[in-house]
Formats: sequence, structure tokens, C-alpha cells
Amino acid sequence: MKTKPLVAGLLLIPLAAGAFWYSRDTVKLTDKDTLLIGDFTNSTGDAVFDRSLREALSIGLAQSPLLNLISAGKVAETLHAQSLSPSIPINGEIAPKICSHVGATAFLTGTIKKEEDTYDLKLSTFQCESREEIATVKSEAKGKGEVVHALGEAAAKLRNELGESPDSVKKYNLPLEKATSASVEAIQSFAEGRRLSRERGPLDAVPALKKAIEFDPRFALARSNLAVSYYNLNQNALAADSIRQAFELADRQTVRDRLHITTLYYDLGTGDIQKAIQSYKKWVALYPRDDIAKGNLASEYFLLGDYEQAANFSQQALRLDPGSVAWYENVATADIALLRLADARYVLNLGFSRRLDDPAMHTAGYALAFLKGDANAMEHEMEWAVGKAGGEDAMLALQADTEAYAGHLQKARELSRQAVQAAQAANLAEPAAIWQGTAALRDAVYGKTQEAHAEAEKVMDIAPNSRDARTLAILVFARTGDLRRAKAMLDDLAAAQVSNTIVQSAWLPTVKAQANLVNQKPAQALELLESVKPYERGQLIGNLSYSCMVPVYLRGEAYLAAKLGAQALAEFQKLTESRGIVGNCWSGALAILGQARAKAVAGSTSAARNSYLRFFDLWKTAEADLPILKSARLEYAKLK
Repeated sequence: MKTKPLVAGLLLIPLAAGAFWYSRDTVKLTDKDTLLIGDFTNSTGDAVFDRSLREALSIGLAQSPLLNLISAGKVAETLHAQSLSPSIPINGEIAPKICSHVGATAFLTGTIKKEEDTYDLKLSTFQCESREEIATVKSEAKGKGEVVHALGEAAAKLRNELGESPDSVKKYNLPLEKATSASVEAIQSFAEGRRLSRERGPLDAVPALKKAIEFDPRFALARSNLAVSYYNLNQNALAADSIRQAFELADRQTVRDRLHITTLYYDLGTGDIQKAIQSYKKWVALYPRDDIAKGNLASEYFLLGDYEQAANFSQQALRLDPGSVAWYENVATADIALLRLADARYVLNLGFSRRLDDPAMHTAGYALAFLKGDANAMEHEMEWAVGKAGGEDAMLALQADTEAYAGHLQKARELSRQAVQAAQAANLAEPAAIWQGTAALRDAVYGKTQEAHAEAEKVMDIAPNSRDARTLAILVFARTGDLRRAKAMLDDLAAAQVSNTIVQSAWLPTVKAQANLVNQKPAQALELLESVKPYERGQLIGNLSYSCMVPVYLRGEAYLAAKLGAQALAEFQKLTESRGIVGNCWSGALAILGQARAKAVAGSTSAARNSYLRFFDLWKTAEADLPILKSARLEYAKLK
């Protein structure tokens, strides 16, 4: 959707609040400079202006392609490093002291005063090193309801004074009450949600962001931030609804935010990966020092399974904003996928050393510990997660996968049950359904057909609107032979997700291939799975960090069914060679059995025996009644 005509049109609206400015020997900023935005000195007696004006001003100034603003996360990290309280006001005394630590060349502070019904605002910028004033802008608002507008007008004038061309200011300047909200109360709640997201994680941020929307239902940025919080909580259906609502508020978005919301709309709303990538690249081109543009672009490459690109853009985002916990987790996840385990450990430790803490970093730490065979580190991460909403359920689900990896299916089921309960206790219905679905799929591939079907039924009760949970249930129904139901649900999913790349190009052919395997039609299954190859290494379920590479496993099964041992062996070897992607998924364990079967089909009896023994050693404490283990023992016996 084009935004330039819309922005130009909005600039024709008459401005209600007056502003004037003056500058001394003006120092122009360049695109190499960085600006630290400080707090406002508030003498109005109204606490609603505390923090809210700083948040609104940041959004107004961020419209500029010229100005490079220091992120709030980087400021918080620096305050901690300097043993300063994170709530200390960044005023004219504190700002110069932290400038060099955050890499700022200039800083800005503001004041707001009240005389009867008139609010006087002043923005002042200073050189960090000399503390000399660069420029000052003043404005006034006739009433509280005009404060945000007056602040936006002052910000536009200041951009011009700091060296941005009048044409650029005109082109990229949506009135601030539209870019944010005319309600200072809404902005205050929005700012609080952003703070909680940085400091305590997305679960704590949700109530404040929802409150901002209650104050102003047309607050587009509040809705898009809520969508991101839901996404980070694996609440993908809620994330999609929120970003669609934000997307529809085109008149309430700056050019920069429109780029952000549009890319999130393609990402979370429609699932069109290629359109999302194109939009992110436009964003990066216009705002090359925006960490969110590059960090979110990395997420698209995670979906595609291009972990080199994911690592590249995640690292760029981290360099731009080392105070953002998300980029540490993304870099670590990409490094783990690429089996750069020492690099992953380093970046996680770096994040923890900066007091950045988030469940996603700990789940990455658990995954790293699993790959290194470090049981103590895995247990440490489990202990950290106890009682932590949004963290305990994910860690229990990971531990369930680890137990299942060793053939301890009963323990895995119990841990999955606990994961579902923990997620539900935190009001996280979609993750609960996903944990239920992964448990059902494990049971299905291990041969516990009746139990798997029953567990898939529960998935639909927990979160019937979840795309990802529904996908897992459909796959289980197909594998357990309930083909009529699987087809009906798959048709509904395809109709509801017509633009979703992963659904249309990966899951639809994968589920259909599974149905063909049940019907003993391996050739048709292989034909369907051929189209899935570009996505088979990607994260196919929501924003979970690891994938079982299900299409690869099914392709291996199809080649076995077609008596093509060499081809089957190649597929199962993909799984064992992709340990960083597969992690502790069941497919990693069963890939060893798959290799044994493939070697047997190819006539390599001695090599097959060795692979069977490797599998039996891995499952030496497995439950003896597992159907897949019984089958493996019978197959091995026939080789003697």
C-alpha cells in the first residue's frame, strides 16, 4: 500500500498550536550522528506527562531518515552498567555522563509547564562533548488535549534545525497525535507496555498495551506492539488479529511505522513470506540503522531455513541495539542451527551479563546444553523456569521432547501434560494447544495410534482457532488413519490461509504426502514432498525455535516404502547432519533407526546391524512396549 500521497495529504491539515524556534551557531547533525532523547522536566503537577512525552517524542523524531536515535534498551543497559537506577530521569546532568557509553553525539531534553489552561513545551539539544546548546524549539498547547499535537509540531521544526531538509521533513511528518494518540493517558500506558516488554518480557507487557488501546482504539502502534507480544508468546492467532487491526489504521501510521506494520501484516497476518521480505528490505533501505527492520527480516529467514541469512541480519540488529534481548536470542538460535555452539554460548552469556533475561534465551540455553550433552546445564535451565509464566510451559515441553528422544514416552506425556497446564494457567491457550499437538505427534510416530488420536482431539478443544495447533492435529489425524477428517480440516485450513506461504507450500503437501503413505502410495507422497524442499529446514510451526524437519522424515519413510534404500538413507542422514535444527525432536532419534532400515533395504546388512545397535543403545532405557521399538527389534533379528 502506498503511503506517500497519504502523508502529503495529512500535511495540509491546519496546525492548531503555535511554535517558534531559535538557534545559536547552528550545528547540523548528519546521518553519522546519534541522538540521545532524555526525559521531560514536568512542572505541571500531572504525572501522566512523565515518560509519555519522551515516548511520543521518540516516535515523532523517528520519522526522520536522517536522525539516528539511541534505543531505550541501550539506555537501560548503560544505566545498569553505571550502577544507576533504570528509573532515573535522563536530564541535563545525567545525559552527558552516559553519552559516550551509548555512542551518542548529541542529547535532547524537554520541559513542560502549565499556566492556567496553556501548556508550554520546550525541546533543547546539546552537543554531548562540549554540552553546548545546538538548537531549541518552543511550542504551546491550548489545553491538555492539544499537548501531543504541539509536541509533534515542535519536533518537526527541530528536525529542520538539526539539518534535515524541509522537503524531507514535509515528506516524512505525520502529525504526532495521529502517529501515536491525542490521549496522553494512552501514550502513558503504551510507554509502560514498551518498558515492561524490554525489562520483564511480553507477558507482562500485554495488559498495559491493551489498556492503551482501551484509551484509544485507533492507536495503531499499540495494536502492532500487542501483536508482537502475542507472537513472542506463541499466541499466533491473537497476533494475527492484532496486526490486521493495526494494518487497517493506515491513517494512524508514520511512513516508518507503516513499513513496520505492513511487514508484520505480511508476516503474522497473511503469512506471505516473500512479500514480507520485500517489505523489510524497503524498510532497511530507507532506515538502514533501524535494528527492528533487520532483526525482523532475520525472522523470515528462520521460516525459510536459511540460517546463514538469519544469523547475518540478527547480528546486524544486535550491533545496532545491544540492549534488545530479542537479538541475543535470535543470534544464538541461528548459531545453534549452524552448530556454532561456542558462538551461541558466547552471545547468550553476553546477554545475561547485561542483565537481559527472557524465557527465549533460557530455552536457547537448554537447547545448547542438549546438543553438548550437558545434563547439569539442562537441569539448571529447568530450575530457572519454575513458576515463571510464559517460561515454565516452554521448558517443560522441551524436557518432554528430551525424554521422548530417549524413548521415555510415559515421562514425556506427563511433562507435556504439565506444560499444557502451565500454559493454560498463564492464559496462553495457543502454546498449550501446541504442546498438546507435539505430544500427539510423538505418540503417532512411536506407534501409539489410539493415544495420539485422542490427544489430537484435545488440541481442538484447547485452541480451535490456532493455525499451528490445528496443523499438528491434522497431521496426527492423517498419520493415524483418520483420513476423511484430516482432509476436511486440511481443506478448511487451506481456504482460511490462502496467502500463507508455509501452509500452502509446506504443510498442505506434507499432510497430503502423509495420507498417501497411509494409503501405501509412496510415489505420490514423494512427488508431493518434492515441492516442500525449499522449506524443509525452516521453522514450520509458529515462532518456535526448532523444527523436527517433518517433511524430510516423511520423505525418508516414503523412500523406504518404495524400497529405495540409498535415497532413504540420504534423507535420514539429513536429519542427523542437521542436529542444530532438529535439536531434541523425536525425528533426530528415529533418524538413526531410519538409517538402519535404509541400509537393510539397500542390502548393506553389516552396516544396518551397526545402525540398529546405535539406536538400541540410544533407547537402552526406553519403554519396552513402544510399537516402533518392538518393530525395530524384530527387524534386527531378521538380519542375523
